[in-house]
Amino acid sequence: MQSFKYSRETRDVILNAAKKEFAHRGYSGARMSSIAKRAGVNQALIHYYFSSKEKLYQEVLQFLFHHEESTKIEEYFKEDRLTPPEALYVAIYILVYLHHDAIDPETNRIISWEIAEGGQNFKKLLTEYLYPRLDRITFIIQQGVEQGYFETSDPFLIVFNMVNFIISFENNKQYLKDTPWYGRFYGGDDGKRLFEYTLTATFKALTPQGKLFALPHISNELQHKLHTIIDMLKSTQGERYVLSK
Repeated sequence: MQSFKYSRETRDVILNAAKKEFAHRGYSGARMSSIAKRAGVNQALIHYYFSSKEKLYQEVLQFLFHHEESTKIEEYFKEDRLTPPEALYVAIYILVYLHHDAIDPETNRIISWEIAEGGQNFKKLLTEYLYPRLDRITFIIQQGVEQGYFETSDPFLIVFNMVNFIISFENNKQYLKDTPWYGRFYGGDDGKRLFEYTLTATFKALTPQGKLFALPHISNELQHKLHTIIDMLKSTQGERYVLSK
């Protein structure tokens, strides 16, 4: 029986190769032999680190969803004592630019494959990652309703609609590429366009009847912190995977 020496670098090379394989072929079509070839390692070494394709896939998904980042983001803005409108602005900014700048095309392809294949592996991750995030944004809106900033009969559906729109906008890039429709959606500063539209549409939907629509004033200091947190998330995406262009 072969014996192997544990190496974090080797493990991460395998994970990077697996990410590419799952992005191109989905979970069902991915082959351990192809992952080994992409990584330049013996297939037995992959089984040594991960034991099975299922466990390897789950490890890739766990990293892509960045479970630990939500806590970091909340702590980062804790001292700012944001009003509900400011907190919602921050949440929308991070959601848009997280999907636009900090999630690479391979991750979006894996998400698309997962949805097409039934989404069984996503159920646990959605429960642990996405739905709690939806709840946190819903809580911001609920606070805004209680304090008179917002008005809505269903804060959760407002958030659910907003998040699904952002994810759909980014995921559709790969399907619309090389079609006449691509230029109508993407190109130029489409991240800014997506952010401004989502921000305006959400705040208009939440503006209480009889009040004038207005977006919150965001200080230069807070705007700088938003840029910093997105840069942090982008760097985290590459810390464990050396992503090739």
